[in-house]
Amino acid sequence: MIRNRVFLLLASSMFASAAAIVACSSSDEREVFVEETDSSTPEASLPPSSNPDAGVEDASPTDDADAIAPIEYDASAEAVTCSVTPCVTQLVAGDKHFCALVSDGTVRCWGTDTKGSLGRGDAAVADAGATPSAVVGLTGVKQISIASSSNVTCVVDSQSRLQCWGENGYAQLGLTTPYTRDQNPHPTPAPVALDVDVARVDVIQQGACATAKDGKLYCWGSNDTFQLARPGYTNYYGDPALADMKQAEVTNVTGSDKSIFAMTKAGGVIGWGRPSGRDSSLGTNEGTPIPTSLPALLSVTSLATSGSGSGNVHQCAIAGGRVLCWGSNALGVLGTGVPDSERLPRLAGILPKDPAFPQQLALSPNRTCARMTDGTIQCCGDNKVGQLGRGATSDFEGRFGLASAFVDHAVVVATSTNATCALVQGGKVECWGGNANGELGQGTTDSDPHPTPVTVVFE
Repeated sequence: MIRNRVFLLLASSMFASAAAIVACSSSDEREVFVEETDSSTPEASLPPSSNPDAGVEDASPTDDADAIAPIEYDASAEAVTCSVTPCVTQLVAGDKHFCALVSDGTVRCWGTDTKGSLGRGDAAVADAGATPSAVVGLTGVKQISIASSSNVTCVVDSQSRLQCWGENGYAQLGLTTPYTRDQNPHPTPAPVALDVDVARVDVIQQGACATAKDGKLYCWGSNDTFQLARPGYTNYYGDPALADMKQAEVTNVTGSDKSIFAMTKAGGVIGWGRPSGRDSSLGTNEGTPIPTSLPALLSVTSLATSGSGSGNVHQCAIAGGRVLCWGSNALGVLGTGVPDSERLPRLAGILPKDPAFPQQLALSPNRTCARMTDGTIQCCGDNKVGQLGRGATSDFEGRFGLASAFVDHAVVVATSTNATCALVQGGKVECWGGNANGELGQGTTDSDPHPTPVTVVFE
């Protein structure tokens, strides 16, 4: 049980940020170096350490003492008690597809099959995944992960080993040591070249990280802004290898294409890559392999990053029972009710009120959703095809609001680019929003909005 009795840091000073810029080598791989994003729509960033007063102001939710009082509630994930067959126990979302872990240890996926992301093996047909089907060759799966805007899926099996499938343009499948990368689809799960017992895997947009049972973190994939946290390693890609967490004990990892963030056992958040949390690095191609604390976030129980959609990246955390977001605010995804993007964690519009407190976050480039402790869902952002689940469409919503058309009890919420799905207590899955790629799991595709949930039809 995670017992949440916490408050946001309201101090006049911030932790000193340790930063090191490592020069890039002259490797032939550099032609894929990604151009800097427009600083007018900043990527998710660490709070700058050069202005402590500004950091405290922006990271503080309000001057009202009542609003920052400690909140106590159980923020633990809710287990599924199966009442249907097949019974889904975990649900994750990628760019335009979803995957579900079933109680028998198999995995079912649906949506677009870009680069073999549905895991259908040699029989895979691109963009023909409207009907959920089993990923080939998988048994005994214990945990599953996809990143927002990603076409890669990784799983941990009953032997504590990893398998991944999908896209490999950034060596994110971790197939070999030294690394190999290619532009081919990989529709069949393959072992990751990592010989350790794995407790958890987290896919990030251009790579993945695995937490071993001994607590060590191993990462692989893109490294053009030092996303692999390996001081002195200057290649733009990397095979699975140890990440240097500087004594921090990491529980899970999330990341966009350039910035990586992790929750720690102490309830904090650390980040590395780009930007490193300094004003001078915002909107540049600089990066750091050195993990740096985000002092505005304490007692964090959920952390999520959107993918990089048109350069728009945002980040949200549940800290002290409150949702804070930062980064690009395109389509109101920060939920602050104002159009401004934020470099620092900013209080979003979810107001915790017993019995409903935020428990789990799901982000896509154009939407943010929170699963509440009472099983309801609140979302903000794009609603053109009914992704917010309010029973009607609109352009977008800049404040969190109840997904009122969803009337069941959610255990998990997951967001693809244009659809939202909920794992319902009992083991079924309901989805709403866009269905152009079969994201609603109905066996059909269409261009109509779907603001009301439908139940996914499994084979």
